[in-house]
Amino acid sequence: MEFKKVVTIAEAEALVAEAPAVIAIDTEFVPGDPRTTQLLSVIISDDQRAWVCEPSLLPTLSPMIKSRDLIFMQDYNHCDTIILKQHGCDLTKSLVYNLIDMHHIINETAEHSLEKRVAETFNDDYKTRLKGQYTNLEYQGKDGIYTYRLGMLDLQALTEANCLNLYDHVRKTSLALLKTELEGIKINVDLLKSVKLETEKKIKEFLPLLREEFKGECDVWELKKWSEEIDKRTSDRGKQNVQRPEFNFASDTNLKTLLYGKEYLGLAIKEKTKKGNPSTSYDTLNGLVNKYPRIRNIVKYKEVKSIYGTFIKGLEERVENGRIYPHFNVSGTDTGRISHSNPNLANLPTDGPIRNFFIPDTGRSIVGADYSQLEVVVEANLTHDPNTLKIILDGASKHDITAHGLGIPRDVAKTLNFALQYGAGTDKVSKILAISRTEAQRVFDKYWDLYPGARRLKERTNKDVEQFGYVKNIFGRTRHFPKANNKFELFRQQRQAWNFKIQGPASDMTNMASYLIQDYLVSNDYGRLLFTVHDEVVCEVRNDYVQQSIQGIINCMGVPNAFLNLKYIVTCKPYGPLQYWSKT
Repeated sequence: MEFKKVVTIAEAEALVAEAPAVIAIDTEFVPGDPRTTQLLSVIISDDQRAWVCEPSLLPTLSPMIKSRDLIFMQDYNHCDTIILKQHGCDLTKSLVYNLIDMHHIINETAEHSLEKRVAETFNDDYKTRLKGQYTNLEYQGKDGIYTYRLGMLDLQALTEANCLNLYDHVRKTSLALLKTELEGIKINVDLLKSVKLETEKKIKEFLPLLREEFKGECDVWELKKWSEEIDKRTSDRGKQNVQRPEFNFASDTNLKTLLYGKEYLGLAIKEKTKKGNPSTSYDTLNGLVNKYPRIRNIVKYKEVKSIYGTFIKGLEERVENGRIYPHFNVSGTDTGRISHSNPNLANLPTDGPIRNFFIPDTGRSIVGADYSQLEVVVEANLTHDPNTLKIILDGASKHDITAHGLGIPRDVAKTLNFALQYGAGTDKVSKILAISRTEAQRVFDKYWDLYPGARRLKERTNKDVEQFGYVKNIFGRTRHFPKANNKFELFRQQRQAWNFKIQGPASDMTNMASYLIQDYLVSNDYGRLLFTVHDEVVCEVRNDYVQQSIQGIINCMGVPNAFLNLKYIVTCKPYGPLQYWSKT
């Protein structure tokens, strides 16, 4: 390998003259926000050579870089792309292959880090040996050269697997969301502050109510702790000065004792934290409230606190000059669904004012669309199940079909549908219906008799997992599974495989719609895509082009139907214009 520093304009011009048509690009920078961080160096490389360039030389190098036939990058969270763009080297129009996205398509379960892949593929531990030495010439040069080598290997693997079109789809999805990462989303800061104050007041008002409701348990806890502290003192004066402690519902330690302590509420432990302690999270307690109705107000308190910490205070901390700048990871899940961070837009509560914080820029409105029954339609196309077809063709309710077919109440049928759709077995049926396992097996069998097409697909999917260790979905993605060690692990894999068959194509249909919509809005100067959430696409458009934009969004969201050659098409429900994002 050959490493060379490029520090003068003459050296940069020489690099421009000899640079190969296919290169790898890497950057070294001060850790931090890629939009504002300090760029330390730009590494350009091929299979054997690496040129480590001073950032000041980018104006000389940029035209050459952007004109390459192909560029490989290890571009986690768009860091390198954003940094280079902020320094005048915009690669969004160039043909860039991101190693993380390429490798995720090849094997979504594999480790995608450069360090791990280099150690496994080339048996080079330079990242360990030179740990922390980011400006070391060998470290920087090898980062670039190995990015190139792995890129060539991944490109070959994608070609052999006939997945180049799938990569192009992922790349377009990534680029469509990059605009939001760079430009951000406007926030109604006044509303955010107002809701914050209201929620803080609500949290405080909960405490005396909880204290009164659990007065007996609080008294026992406080007297016990008080006695323990008194016993630690040796003098009479010291004992007299010990103040009675107050039970704190905001303390997870105190709450854990109240909930799970045998001398208190004595709840069965459902889930544990990473440290092995009984969980007191909202999600955990919400799953226990039907069995232990006395904790209902604690659950409500935890819900308000969770919303406050994550979606109000947490969002406020991310606001910069009235905007937030989220991250989107197109290779963050095994199904193809996009993962969000800073903040997680996919987890925002649909009820309440949280979504209303997100507003359009001046002179623009929020518009968007939801796919209607997206996963149900995907399932119908895969199974041709008679009862599933009744849902999408005749407007029947699956919950009504299940309730009538099994002779159970509709609300119980709804719970059963969600459970069995995503892999629940007879044990779960037994718990939901409060019946014996023998009777649950009969109900389980009768349930799948109602949906025979889905049962056949599930059986084929289960067999593929066990026999081949992978499954494919109709969008061309593959989900890999290691050899199961036991029946419980196999059951979990089969549940995930079914989810991948249905949710995977549904996610990719939304992804495809997102970049088609972005291209349509930007090319017509109507506006831009903001983000996608599950099967919803959210945009902001100019007020004078709302109707054109909505019609274009509808048209774009219909394209995936033809792409997948669906017999039963997915429709969408548009909305807007709105002056804030809201539940649709």
